[in-house]
Amino acid sequence: MSDQLNLTEVMTEVQNFITSDGQIIPAQRDFYRVLRDKMNNHTGLYIESEVELILLDARPEVLELSDEDYNAIHDLIMDRFGLSKRLEEEQRLREELIMKEQLRKEAELRARAEAIEKARAEAEAKAKAEAELRAQIQEQERLVEEARKRAIEEEEARKRAEEEARLKEEARIKAEEIARIEEEARLKAEENARIRAEEEARRAEEEARIKAEEEARIKAEEEARRAEEEAKIQAEKERLRLEEEARLAEVNEAHQKMVEEAIRLTEDQKLQEEARIAEEIEAARVAAEEQRLREEAEARRIAEEETRIAEEKARIAAEEAARKLADEKARIAEEEARLAAEEAASTKEIPDLPPNND
Repeated sequence: MSDQLNLTEVMTEVQNFITSDGQIIPAQRDFYRVLRDKMNNHTGLYIESEVELILLDARPEVLELSDEDYNAIHDLIMDRFGLSKRLEEEQRLREELIMKEQLRKEAELRARAEAIEKARAEAEAKAKAEAELRAQIQEQERLVEEARKRAIEEEEARKRAEEEARLKEEARIKAEEIARIEEEARLKAEENARIRAEEEARRAEEEARIKAEEEARIKAEEEARRAEEEAKIQAEKERLRLEEEARLAEVNEAHQKMVEEAIRLTEDQKLQEEARIAEEIEAARVAAEEQRLREEAEARRIAEEETRIAEEKARIAAEEAARKLADEKARIAEEEARLAAEEAASTKEIPDLPPNND
């Protein structure tokens, strides 16, 4: 405590002052003995005001002691109080800084938790919008398919000759092939939707876990970097979705064009058109396969990036836990040292002066 001194250390410094010249002045020796006795017999605390009274009480009993020597001893003891107070003030300021830093980190954690929750809500809203858009696309595909079938039925009703029947059958076979490709594309779209939904669910679960772990410590810079990575991922998903929609639109447009052309083309033109359609079907199949490979590669890249982010966050959490453990050990050590110092201050072990050689 800043207002109580360790009696043994103070009297030792007084002794060192008296013996600093290599010889002891008798008046200084007598004053030291009187002061030591009064200190030893004192029943209160060794606070500044009481020690001041002890010094004043001892002064008249040694009149031979000069005012200069008395003032030097007095100032030596009083300076110890000032030093103790300064050390305690510095400790208090350090504790205040630690508390302010802790409050600042807690505020940052709350802000980051709110940002994560907002991002999760936005992701859910976007997933819902994508599901509605996919439902609209499927409905349009169904209407197109119904229109195509009606056109084929009307064309078949107008055909009379056997050759026309054969061409009609071939057209139907080609239509079934296109329908198969369209069905494969639809199934692929549904599979992509399922993968995206599972990915969103896994990401939501991962973000909840990260939120609980990062309540200990997350830096503002890490949040900004993660937000940027998520924005890139969302942008890439949007790009893939638009590409898929564009590809489906091209397939539908080619199919519609084929139906319209099949109605008005002559037999020779139909044969040429069928060859061209076969080539377009093959090209569409190749494009779909290439798109599938690109989507799989992108999915692997996204998974690897998210794994890296998770590992980085786990490392930060481990470092924060280690730091907290070290801080707690340091605090316990300081508390034990303070208790030991207080216990030592309450023990009266006053050194005596060397024997008088006179």
